[in-house]
Amino acid sequence: MILDKICQDGLDIKDCRGQAYDNGANMAGAYKGVQARIQEANPRAVFVPCCAHSLNLIGQHAASNVLNGKLILGTIKNLYQFFSSSPARWDVMKKHLKKTLKMQSTTRWSSKAMAVSVLVDEFEQITDALMELIDSETSNAHTVTEANSVFGLVNNFKFLLGATIWK
Repeated sequence: MILDKICQDGLDIKDCRGQAYDNGANMAGAYKGVQARIQEANPRAVFVPCCAHSLNLIGQHAASNVLNGKLILGTIKNLYQFFSSSPARWDVMKKHLKKTLKMQSTTRWSSKAMAVSVLVDEFEQITDALMELIDSETSNAHTVTEANSVFGLVNNFKFLLGATIWK
């Protein structure tokens, strides 16, 4: 399909000198991947793994193998899950924050970066929202306990320093 599209657009595959895709086997595979099929048509079309995708994989690997990274990203994930598990909690969060907390994707480093960025930028507002839930007479015991627990995790120097560095 790619070769047909190149031809339909009036391009000659013989003029191609490079190609870049993500590192998935269907694209980068040396024998049956798109890059191999393009190289059959033009051996000069050298394959280079996509730099953005490779950088994303490095970020994913670092985040999943460095203890402090796991703790920071795990705590941010818990914070997101705490607020998103209840429409009432989400409303309290939205009342205090200009931006909303972000969910982290398992495959995109950029989603982790955005989640950390929102936390650092809106830290005071997040703690205000947690304190409102802790102090509210309408919050049930489960909400108060969870809010207090999450507050303790995020409201410490080591966590905040680590999140700032990750940002």
